[in-house]
Amino acid sequence: MTRPNSVKREPFGSPTVSIASGTMAPPSPSLKRKTPHDDFVDAQSVAQSFVRSHAPSAETWQRREEDTEPIFMQMRCRPGSFGGGQQNSPSSQNADTSFAHQSFAHPTFTDIGLKLKACNDTLGDLQTLGVSHVAALPELVLVGDQSAGKSSLMSGLARVNLPRSAGVCTRCPLHIRLISSNIDRWSCTVSLQQDYDFQPIPGRKPKKSDVTNANPFPPWVKMPHRDSKVFKTIFDPLEIEEVLRWAQIAILNHNRSFELFIPGEGAVAKEIPLDVAARETDAQFSPNIVALEIKGPGLPDLSFYDLPGVFLSPEKEEDEYVVRVVKNLTREYIAREKAIIMWALPMNVDSENSISLGIIRDAKAANRTIGVMTKADQLPPQNIPSWLAMFKGEKQLVGHGFFATSRPPDQPLEDVTRWEELFFNREVSGNNSWPNEFADFSHRCGVEILLKYLSRQLGDAFARSLPSIKNMVHTRLKVIETELAGLPELPPNVEHEVKKSLFQFLGQMKSAIKDTEFSSEWNTLNNQFQACIFRMKPTCRVKEPELQTIEVTDDMPIGTPKRPRPSDSTMRGSTTPSRRQRQDGMSTPVKQEDHVMSGISRASSVVGTTGGEPRSPFIRFFNLGRCVMDIKDIHSEILRKKRPGMPRDLVPDEVRETLCMDAVKKWEGPLETYINKTAELLEKTATTVLEESLGVLRRRLIFRQCQEQLKEFIDKAVANQRARLIEMYESETYQLYMMNDDVFNRYKALEMEQLLRVRSIYRLKALTLFDWDYTIKRIEEMTEEEKIQERKKLDTHIPKLAKDSYSTELEVAGFVRGYYMMAAARFVEGATMNVNSTLFRTFRDSELDDHLDRKFQIYGHSDPSLYDSLMEEDEKTAKRRKQLKGEMEKLLRAMSSINDLEGSSDGGDFGQPPVFVVNSDSEMDDGVL
Repeated sequence: MTRPNSVKREPFGSPTVSIASGTMAPPSPSLKRKTPHDDFVDAQSVAQSFVRSHAPSAETWQRREEDTEPIFMQMRCRPGSFGGGQQNSPSSQNADTSFAHQSFAHPTFTDIGLKLKACNDTLGDLQTLGVSHVAALPELVLVGDQSAGKSSLMSGLARVNLPRSAGVCTRCPLHIRLISSNIDRWSCTVSLQQDYDFQPIPGRKPKKSDVTNANPFPPWVKMPHRDSKVFKTIFDPLEIEEVLRWAQIAILNHNRSFELFIPGEGAVAKEIPLDVAARETDAQFSPNIVALEIKGPGLPDLSFYDLPGVFLSPEKEEDEYVVRVVKNLTREYIAREKAIIMWALPMNVDSENSISLGIIRDAKAANRTIGVMTKADQLPPQNIPSWLAMFKGEKQLVGHGFFATSRPPDQPLEDVTRWEELFFNREVSGNNSWPNEFADFSHRCGVEILLKYLSRQLGDAFARSLPSIKNMVHTRLKVIETELAGLPELPPNVEHEVKKSLFQFLGQMKSAIKDTEFSSEWNTLNNQFQACIFRMKPTCRVKEPELQTIEVTDDMPIGTPKRPRPSDSTMRGSTTPSRRQRQDGMSTPVKQEDHVMSGISRASSVVGTTGGEPRSPFIRFFNLGRCVMDIKDIHSEILRKKRPGMPRDLVPDEVRETLCMDAVKKWEGPLETYINKTAELLEKTATTVLEESLGVLRRRLIFRQCQEQLKEFIDKAVANQRARLIEMYESETYQLYMMNDDVFNRYKALEMEQLLRVRSIYRLKALTLFDWDYTIKRIEEMTEEEKIQERKKLDTHIPKLAKDSYSTELEVAGFVRGYYMMAAARFVEGATMNVNSTLFRTFRDSELDDHLDRKFQIYGHSDPSLYDSLMEEDEKTAKRRKQLKGEMEKLLRAMSSINDLEGSSDGGDFGQPPVFVVNSDSEMDDGVL
């Protein structure tokens, strides 16, 4: 039975033992290949890299005749070399690099190389997606000082000619991803990865003092999520330098459309020379990334970041802040715990003078740093011992040891690669040949060797990190799913949902206007408005002027007063402070220390505020009518307006009308308050209805739009109502007007009765016919006995008084107050009725329906996009939803890449070293596995 050659992968877990290096057999002829000297694998290096289980070795096991089934041999990677363990020390870099160079090209390990490619491809996908905010990703970061040869090194790693001159290529980070492809076509997609927003201070450039720990890259501000934009895809490597320069110019003009700078397409790129555009960018530096994804046959599967070179002195003093910004950027990338640092240092200078080395040391990142010596062809002979000591590990500067490269500028890429190979083989003629002292480190010389080492280191790091990365991505996806669950998607039938919600709102709005609660609140407001207008009735001072002599009739008994006639001041001091305080706070028909209200005044007082009722919004207007008339002032006004020869008792109409109009003009303030409070009541009711009917859609745009349209409708309706009420007010204040004489006469009679009662009491007090301490109370505050006693005294003593010299003035005051009460009742009744029949009707009828229909098309059909937009969240929520969905899409793609990687491993665990089972009949002459 012929046993097929096979290599199986089994779960890791069998116990392991070490094997001696000397037990390894020579290579099998069937698997053996010709290898250059650099690819030689010594037994010790393999022994350090792999161990096997207790299974017998292929060359010592003796087959027995009864054995008819295949016998499997097991092997696995040494944890310290492939799957995990400590970083290689400089002293061991000889053996480790030899294995790294050989093993992944060996046919036996082809599947391992494929897994390494898969790891690096997946890692590149995750880096491009920008998921580092969720899980720290292993990454290669190229750092170095200015003029350290980074650009030449980067071109060698990318296998493409990239810009090498100073200028725009040093002003933002680059991310280069290399993908090997089976398709015989080279391509490069350049994109802009924007993590920061450009927010300069208008009118001034950034200063050195602007750069702080909290603001490391002024005037750039971190955005909540990455915005990636594809700039251009090219298929000719000769175009890459121009496209890359324009891409970096675009990223330095953040607030302008990047499409303007696409070479061959954008307006700016067509009209302005590249060097001019590079000098006229909005920003001098950007932390945003220009990303290159290069695909082609024969490319290494690798991705790395190239940072601007750090420096100490800018060309212009005004750009001093850029020095700190570049250092901050380098410090940020180096500080990432999963970053593998490539430190470029030229061999024509002293390594200890490197600014980048100081940043690496400060970040305690030396153990994960690879030293890459550049410009090896410019090594001064006197510095050979120093650099040789670094190769040997005598100077413990970095954890991964050093590699040497030499890439002379201004030569085609193919020539540079060939020249570098000849240079390190000491086959290049000239004065600067590679010293023989470095012969033992040929396995560490050249970009191609460095590429393989980097690929292995990055793949190993990603394999170790994969389980934790997957777990963190999964956890973040769950968080996003939970948050998105609180932001439900659009309903299936958006138009139906919109119309149903609006119809529900309109129906409830009509019901609310007719509702008892609304009517009750509005009736309270009406009563408060009416009470205010009535309490503003003009009062009149009717007390005797100081030292006035009261005439009496001849039959009035003359006697000595009980006390001297008091002055006004004496009278004002006759009441106690507590009583005076109480009385001053009440509405008074007559200006007096003790006063009463009767008839219509008492009727109007019942609608005033009590302790159990809401505080009146009109309280500040209550005293506008106090002391607006005085019998002496009325007398003076009559004399001033009377024409010569007119009888004394004849009052000019102008006097009456002026006093009446002055009284009613004070309604303007209360009327404005009444309108505003009515509008507030409407808005409150509408808001309540909106919450009840559309509250579940509070996060949707329809809720805010409905709020806005409702406010617009209320504002317009209230404005129209305001115009009507102001017109009514202007009619009342235009001129004195009455049609119903009977009503006026009743009001006037009531007011005259009240005026004459108080006036008579004061006159009788002056004659000592009433006690000086007699308190004039309100009629409603008097007991029946007190009313009878007062009326009896008045009926007894009033006939004894002479004719009142101010009887005409009292009649005018009664006229004004009577007209005021008639006009006030007419005005309040008309205003409240107009609000009910006009303003509220717009809500009870179909005017609000028509208004919303014009906006939302609720009674017809419209563009479906209108309803879709109405059911969108409010701007903040919609923005958050978009952000979450964008992040979820990236993370799902990331998880898909991880799952594809795991699926391709046939059940292997990338967190553990691989385990292989080998058919015992296979030719294993290369060694015991």
